[in-house]
Amino acid sequence: MLPRTMSIVLSLVAIAVAASSAASEAGVPAYRAETGHCVLEWSDKPDSAEIEWMSREAATLYRRVAELLGEQPADKITILLEGPAERADGRRDYPRVDSQGRIHLFKFGPDAGSYLSALAHEMVHAFRIDRIRTADWFFEEGFAEFVALRADPSLAGFPWFDFPVTIVAGQWVAAGQGIPLSALRERHGQLNMACRAQSYSLRSSFFDWLGRTHGDKVVIATAKMQPAGSLTDYEKFFGKPFEELEREWRKALMAEYRAIPDADVLAKEFRQASPIQYQPVCSAGKDF
Repeated sequence: MLPRTMSIVLSLVAIAVAASSAASEAGVPAYRAETGHCVLEWSDKPDSAEIEWMSREAATLYRRVAELLGEQPADKITILLEGPAERADGRRDYPRVDSQGRIHLFKFGPDAGSYLSALAHEMVHAFRIDRIRTADWFFEEGFAEFVALRADPSLAGFPWFDFPVTIVAGQWVAAGQGIPLSALRERHGQLNMACRAQSYSLRSSFFDWLGRTHGDKVVIATAKMQPAGSLTDYEKFFGKPFEELEREWRKALMAEYRAIPDADVLAKEFRQASPIQYQPVCSAGKDF
């Protein structure tokens, strides 16, 4: 855990940001700010309040992720704030961490706050960038969301859109659209983005359940394996095969879902009134 004095320094440094004016050289960001552990670069023009606020938020999330993981990168993390997700050529960009460990963020709404919905998740990937070549991507994505739910429990943005984890994940299973975790694990490249409405929420719920049931420290210890996420790790750290853990998670999830008053009403609101209505949903039929 970072010492309290370091937390104070982070906040003070974040507030004392230095933003540069637009640079003429190609490839140089127009606006830049720096905290104790992060470099933020804007492609569009932020005002001074946005610069200070985003820098504070980045410093706070960095501190929380570092405390949870018990480690931090040797170098500062670069966060690229690249404007609206809807690009001029009609493409839609999504948050990601590139091979250099830089976080790319996009706005999915009119205000700068929408940049933050994925920052905690992507920051975990940036902390663990050296593991990418050997990672089990099912584990890496689930673990990133496990940490993000604890570092930033606001549930704003995809895939929660301000709804509880149990409602979002539970309604997929209740509707018969709960893709088996074994399929998400074995066919990550094929299913992760194609079925993103389900893949992110189901996987996140599973890892959140592992932490609540077996202890957050056990999940974090699993993440320190090299590489992390092999099938044998589940039995080693959680005492049961992956398939049995999945069965127990589904049973617990549905029990929690049914215990929520008006769960079906909330589920309908999530499906029909939140931005999830615009995301692709995969059938959980015979192919899975």
